[in-house]
Amino acid sequence: MFGPGARVYRVGGAVRDTLLSHPYTETDWVVVGTTPDALLDAGFKQVGADFPVFLHPTTSEEYALARTERKSGQGYHGFTVHATPTVTLEEDLLRRDLTINAMAMDEHNNLIDPYGGARDLNSKTLRHVSASFSEDPLRVLRTCRFAARYHHLGFTVAAETMQLMQGLVSSGALSELAPERLWRETERALREKSPHIYFQLISVLGAEPGVFPCQFSEASQLGLELVSKVHDASLHRWAGLVAPALHGQATARQYIMTVPKQFQQLSERVAICLGNPPETAESALAFMEHFDGFRQGSQLEEGLQVLACIDPLYNATQMARLREVHATALGISGAVFREQGLVGTDIKKALNAERLARISSLF
Repeated sequence: MFGPGARVYRVGGAVRDTLLSHPYTETDWVVVGTTPDALLDAGFKQVGADFPVFLHPTTSEEYALARTERKSGQGYHGFTVHATPTVTLEEDLLRRDLTINAMAMDEHNNLIDPYGGARDLNSKTLRHVSASFSEDPLRVLRTCRFAARYHHLGFTVAAETMQLMQGLVSSGALSELAPERLWRETERALREKSPHIYFQLISVLGAEPGVFPCQFSEASQLGLELVSKVHDASLHRWAGLVAPALHGQATARQYIMTVPKQFQQLSERVAICLGNPPETAESALAFMEHFDGFRQGSQLEEGLQVLACIDPLYNATQMARLREVHATALGISGAVFREQGLVGTDIKKALNAERLARISSLF
């Protein structure tokens, strides 16, 4: 398809997860011994101009020319890429992060494993391929994420890889990463099977200061673990992790990671309510307002779901009462008071008074 001498190999995660009998959704390919023009002539579409990566015309799977990369500057784009027909498969695999991600299969499903990925799969070890691991500090977070993904299978990070990661953290290399890349990798980790392992490793490495919004204490890691048993959504899991840490944090801290507003809001709102469930009609109404429950009921429900997981004071009885309070108060419309001729803040005062009167019987 790509000219005489060209060879196509399945690579990376699809090979790793095939050997692990682990489900996967994407298949990536490497093409050796050809040129960009050959792929374009075959109907493939190039993805961007920086890397020789192409999309298959019907499957949209990624096909990349075999390449080498050399660090030549700062950041994600600070690499010199060399992609010619002379680059070998082994050279391409050498630039990858972990040995378990540096394997390939040919068209007959024969395994090509020059760096011991299958050995490390068998010993359940996450190990870097080469010293070039240190050229991209995002690999610290990626390795922590793979540890979270495969923790239930018994995988751990090799001691020598932990040393490299520690060196990157100590050098301040994580601060070179774009805030969006930090969040993207972290949000992906939140959706893994054992997300608390990601943050546990981050904490062991001491990577939080200046990068993350809080220290990931045992309490916050437990909060994440508890929420993860019930909820798959990364929003809930983030709040379960961060709220316990913010609850005991005296002052706000500066950090570079970009956290979406919805995630930040929920964790901050949950943090304020920890250990302090509403016990009066007045405090219950304030609780509803705190979560913007009369305009956006979904935010209130998200808050209740997280609190129910991480704070035993928000037990089933308390949850049922708070939901009944919300339903009762929500059934009162400001339109009634407008019809009575009230305007502006007088409507809000009358609405609150009526809501208090209606929900008082629940306390």
